[in-house]
Amino acid sequence: MAVPGNATWTPLVRNPKMETFYYVEMTGISIGGTPVAGIAASDLKLDPMTGKGGVIIDSGTSVTRLPGPAYAAMRDAFKAGAAGLREAPGGFSLFDTCYDLSGRKVVKVPTVALHLAGGGVVQLPAENYLIPVDTKGTFCFAFAGTESGVSIIGNIQQQGFQVVFDGVNERVGFVPRGC
Repeated sequence: MAVPGNATWTPLVRNPKMETFYYVEMTGISIGGTPVAGIAASDLKLDPMTGKGGVIIDSGTSVTRLPGPAYAAMRDAFKAGAAGLREAPGGFSLFDTCYDLSGRKVVKVPTVALHLAGGGVVQLPAENYLIPVDTKGTFCFAFAGTESGVSIIGNIQQQGFQVVFDGVNERVGFVPRGC
């Protein structure tokens, strides 16, 4: 399979306690081009001795999950960057940050990027992090917190990317608009 040259590659991380998942090292997240100060690389790091923590890529999980404090820092940075939008009260299902975008043709939102080991940056398109949840114009920030200790890059954030698992070279690549 030929992989386009614009792939963002990052090494696969082995978890000796849980070998069935594809782990990567996420070093941070930026909102609007600025690293989120409340997310430390250590919040997302796998402890190979205990097998706890880390970040997996999972097409079977819908939304990206982050440890509670890291998620709160990311959400708050996004809300600050989206201050011009009208929040929808109450959230929706597992989403606690939603916006009423009814009647709007153009919406300006801050960018969201995932930073990976090796210097790779996966710049998410807006439709991968602000998703419609009803027919009334409610859109929600498609990330959530977790207390499980394992972070997950979910399938909503993977949409529109060709995600390439290169087992021979022990790496994973993200190709924007690759599928």
